[in-house]
Amino acid sequence: MNFPKLDQFITNRKLVVRAAVGAGVAIVLIAAVLFAFNMVSKRAARVAEQKRVEELRVVKEKNDKAREKVMFSMKRLIETGNAETALTVAKKYPDLVNDEMEALIHLAKVQDLKSKIERTSSWSYASLAKYYKKLAELEPDNDKYRSNLAKYDRRLQKRLERKLYDRVQNIPAKNYKANMKIYEELVELNPDEALYKTRYNMYKEKYDRLMKKLSKFGPEPEKTNPDGYYPEVEKYLKEHATYPETLVMGGCTNCYYTKDGWLVGCNFQEKDDFGITMSQFKWFTITNSTVRKVEHSQAYTIN
Repeated sequence: MNFPKLDQFITNRKLVVRAAVGAGVAIVLIAAVLFAFNMVSKRAARVAEQKRVEELRVVKEKNDKAREKVMFSMKRLIETGNAETALTVAKKYPDLVNDEMEALIHLAKVQDLKSKIERTSSWSYASLAKYYKKLAELEPDNDKYRSNLAKYDRRLQKRLERKLYDRVQNIPAKNYKANMKIYEELVELNPDEALYKTRYNMYKEKYDRLMKKLSKFGPEPEKTNPDGYYPEVEKYLKEHATYPETLVMGGCTNCYYTKDGWLVGCNFQEKDDFGITMSQFKWFTITNSTVRKVEHSQAYTIN
């Protein structure tokens, strides 16, 4: 077996030691660099945080001063009876609103509604009911607001009841549908009034009998729109016109009924054999979606 010479062995060991020392130094240097970098980063973070906190402090101080001025202005306006103007001021600064300012806004809303109530006629039930409704929503525990709201709601209901009752007195008795609808509303407004229920039931019975009788005429014709025409009439006129392409439909009356069917009156224009555009109005009797009879404009009068 051959062993390395002693000099060579020592030399090799020195190289190993030097390499180890070099690696250790490198590790120390890297660690030192990382430590220094970490310290710099932490310092930069602290500086940035201090800057952010300072900026927030400056902004808060600025907002606090601005809010103080706005609230002072609002208080003066409320004290002098100008709560509505105080609310207008508050709307200009939504970013300044905090709990304290929110409470002042609430006070301004209440004072504004109270001022409106004071300026409103005691006969303006709708307006008074509206204002007390808002007050009751702002302060639901206030019995006075709820009581006044109920009072003006009742008065408003009574006024509407009288208005509807006066209106129904002027409707012809033969107009079963119109009478029935108004008495139905009156029953909803005042279900304890026996007269309304009796009249409603009477007109409903008559209307139902009439609809059953009219069912033999087919569905009631309907206009294309409130100011439009009846498609059944347009179809008839095109089929019987000399120049159907010149037909222009005008407005039509509401739909009525006779013993012969549904009755409607319509305006229309079309050219004659001489190429002259003629404007006309005629009455058309319709059954089962088909025009069965055409009559001149003087055949019926609308009451």
